[in-house]
Amino acid sequence: MNVMISGHRKEKLSSYDPEWIKEAIRGILFDLKSEKGYVKGYSGMASGVDLWFCEICKEWDIPYVACIPFEEQADYMEDDDIILRDALIKTAIERKNVRNSYMVETCDAAIVVWDGNKGGTHNCFQQLVEKKKDFWWVNPVKQIVVKC
Repeated sequence: MNVMISGHRKEKLSSYDPEWIKEAIRGILFDLKSEKGYVKGYSGMASGVDLWFCEICKEWDIPYVACIPFEEQADYMEDDDIILRDALIKTAIERKNVRNSYMVETCDAAIVVWDGNKGGTHNCFQQLVEKKKDFWWVNPVKQIVVKC
């Protein structure tokens, strides 16, 4: 089971509960791993949700692919996120220079942490709907998870 993550960067999540978001991601991954037996993750490696997903994958020995959309990505991150990102890239099973559309095409399912506003996560959400991919919408505003 290939599962991707899409979600907001750390700075956009500041008004939400990061621990609740991490637990929601952890719960979905736990259920998938229990149900499917094997899960492989795909992450865009941005600060916030993407890196949290990789940390959880690493914690549970779920292999993940670092999908880096552009080489200068780290230039837009805080120092602690750059250090974490670099460490997580080193433990990824593969590093690819690709964008969200590759992850949408490759995944069997997705986790989308989205507050309902326009932006990159909204674009990914739309792609998943258009491709009729299963996904879990983790809504940080209402603190609910909806399987779509």
